[in-house]
Amino acid sequence: MDVPGRDSSREAYRVAIGGPEDRVIGLIPDAVISSRMALTGGRGHQTAYDWIATHKDQIELTLRALAEGREISRAPFDRMVLEED
Repeated sequence: MDVPGRDSSREAYRVAIGGPEDRVIGLIPDAVISSRMALTGGRGHQTAYDWIATHKDQIELTLRALAEGREISRAPFDRMVLEED
């Protein structure tokens, strides 16, 4: 999994799995991360990246489920969406 950056207009971090042929990109809202830790104090992006790394396995499972069209019921990952091309 990698984090291709932040989408400031959607107030979310992009997270991606897969390779060139089967790449899936999703969005994790800032609000999901900040509800569990402060994204302030000049370390907001690093704090977000740390949170994403800590929750990597669940994020990957969620992205795969979304790509397969399955509904997500486990909070806070139920707020993730796929990025539209």
